[in-house]
Amino acid sequence: MKTFKETGVARWQREVVHGVCRAGCLAALLVVSGCSDSGGGAVNLMPDANANEPPQPPVTEVPEPPVSDLPQLRPASSASEYVGVAVGTPMEEAQILAVLSQLLGQDAASGANLTNFALQPGLTLSSSDDSRSSEQLILQVDMLVSNADVAPAQRTLFRGPASYAYGAIFVDVVAAALQELRNTGGNISPFSLEYRSRSALGGQLALIVDYTRTTGLQLKVDVNTPRTSLIAGNINQPYLSGAPFESIYGLVNFTLSRDQFDFFSTRAYGLSAGANQNFNDFLLLPHRWLRLTVTPLLDDLTVDVGFEVVTVDGRRLDIARAPASVIAGEQFRETVFRMVDNMNAAEALLPGSSVPWSVPFYYDDPAGGGIVEVLAQGSEGQFRIAYAVETPVNALQDVEFVAYQGNVEIPQDWDAARPTCDELGSATALEGSFELRFNASSTVRRSANLDGPLRGTVIGSIYRAEDVTITGPNEGARSVADFRFADVDVTSEAGSPQSYSIPATLSAGQYQILGFMDIDGNEAFTGGSPDVNDPVMIPIGAYAMECALQPVTVEFAILLPDDF
Repeated sequence: MKTFKETGVARWQREVVHGVCRAGCLAALLVVSGCSDSGGGAVNLMPDANANEPPQPPVTEVPEPPVSDLPQLRPASSASEYVGVAVGTPMEEAQILAVLSQLLGQDAASGANLTNFALQPGLTLSSSDDSRSSEQLILQVDMLVSNADVAPAQRTLFRGPASYAYGAIFVDVVAAALQELRNTGGNISPFSLEYRSRSALGGQLALIVDYTRTTGLQLKVDVNTPRTSLIAGNINQPYLSGAPFESIYGLVNFTLSRDQFDFFSTRAYGLSAGANQNFNDFLLLPHRWLRLTVTPLLDDLTVDVGFEVVTVDGRRLDIARAPASVIAGEQFRETVFRMVDNMNAAEALLPGSSVPWSVPFYYDDPAGGGIVEVLAQGSEGQFRIAYAVETPVNALQDVEFVAYQGNVEIPQDWDAARPTCDELGSATALEGSFELRFNASSTVRRSANLDGPLRGTVIGSIYRAEDVTITGPNEGARSVADFRFADVDVTSEAGSPQSYSIPATLSAGQYQILGFMDIDGNEAFTGGSPDVNDPVMIPIGAYAMECALQPVTVEFAILLPDDF
């Protein structure tokens, strides 16, 4: 997911806002980016016990906590897989609020749940009561397959829990943001608001309300099936365990200059003049619904950054609170300066020559307060910031496991040994000739672009395997045999009822057979080449010449695409 698979803002890089007045909103993300005294030097936060002695560089001793107290860094212990889908649809404010209310808001709490809301044709979003708990409901994303001959036709991609409490908070946050969007007539910086539900047994879901000036207002859904095991004997079984949880996420974007970044990252909180100038209930313009409070804790080398949302009716909702160290903030600040200076120097020499870059800064208290992530970015001479917060997680009660529902028939002889020459009615030989039968793949047979019966002249050539790659014969390669067979019929799924002999004698080895079927009868006008939507063979795998008479079945794999 595309996704909230990893907490991050990289996938949500959007159009950014212009204007010096909005730079003040950046102070929140820059709060731990560094401190300065009136002379512009770094502040020494260590006590000055030897004022009469020559100055010494400050030394900060960082005790190492016991290893057992630290989360372990380790890769996944075994193989796993999942399938996901992400879709979006443009919507007006009133429709978004109505859908959210029925999905996980006030309407859902009163029993008026959302039922089979079409995100796209064949992809629906629903909610339903959870009979086990009065505090949560069940969200579900279903899909109707496109192929009429595939069963089951209905598939559940995600089925997971959501609390009424977090659902109500999310609806309130969205309503506040959309009211400001309406009040400004759309003249507001891009934002993205997400409700997230993650379940080991039901999958992962992000319900997203997204706005940019380019795309307008959209409702998006990003889901993954449950992660499943790839250990033999445990296929289509859960890979993860543990209680499900939910959170709410928000992101805003800004544009600024190097000087603005320098000022707000060193002076915005007045650390050189006293703590009274720090931010308290600060409006993050142009997002008036989002408020910031910063509490310096400099004895601990940290600051505490808190966010509230002011709802449409004036209530206050605590959204996120996370600490950050001034030490990591200083590294973030200097790294950003390095990249901005590099970009500006390159642009001064040759406009458009700078290389895109990014500098992330992440700090969190996931259990007690939430997550903050900042991504400074540069591209084509423009410096911008993406800034995100996420609430603490809220534990939920899990659902039953949602397994993959499709059926795959495995042929019993899939791993049978290749028939010997004796079994083929021939004899092992150092040279021989091919006897061909033709068939068409299920892809060709089901394609909506197939423009005629699978019957016509087949034209092709045989090459040594080493002379062919996936793109076709190598430059200068010559075929060892050519063929042309009229009125080949592969309309039956069993393939051509007769075989076709190649009159050339070839030495034992590996060969590729390439060609096409002229189903529309215009080969004479295409210079002996296929045209768009003719069935063609592609060089995947090779044919072995081992017998005096070597029978093989050659498959038309796909229809020739129009961009070939």
